[in-house]
Amino acid sequence: MVPEISRGLAAVALLAALAMTATACGEPEPDVPTPATPTANTEPSPTAKADEDLGKLFPGTDGGSGGGATVAVPTTQLDEPAGGTMELANDQQVPLTVQPLKASTDSGEISIVEDGCTGVTLQPQETCSVRVSHVAHESGAWTGTVIAPTAEGPVFSVTLTGEAVGAAPDSTTEPPAPTPDETPETPDETETPTPEPGLT
Repeated sequence: MVPEISRGLAAVALLAALAMTATACGEPEPDVPTPATPTANTEPSPTAKADEDLGKLFPGTDGGSGGGATVAVPTTQLDEPAGGTMELANDQQVPLTVQPLKASTDSGEISIVEDGCTGVTLQPQETCSVRVSHVAHESGAWTGTVIAPTAEGPVFSVTLTGEAVGAAPDSTTEPPAPTPDETPETPDETETPTPEPGLT
């Protein structure tokens, strides 16, 4: 009786081993759909134009206007923000402590939206970031300047240039109505038809 139990256990063990081997040898597993991963909203935000990468800005060593970098900002509609984020990068051999930033423009409004640099001491090769926004209220080109002095003398400076365009015309408007001077032509009323003979 003991040998029969041993044979039965051996058979069960053999079947279990075959099942595991079949799985390990690449028997296809049933396709189980994976749940969809939620994705971020890819709709452009109203301030998408104000989120451009404006690059790195290095300090000037003359204590004046800095490197004099000029960055072109993408064209926007009137009253929509334009601008983006720039990095102030310390390429000097000494630490630089960034003083309060100053922004000015010849048209519209310019502002420092996020300032991660004022009061920061940048060690050599370190960076900090600043986000700038410009809103134009008139069509045409504009120029803005952002200056970040340092306690040690070098100055970060950038000139931003851009253009604002008016809103596209509304194509659903009706053509203008004629002015009183533009009356439609009518037949000359001074001519009266003469009756044909024999029709009276």
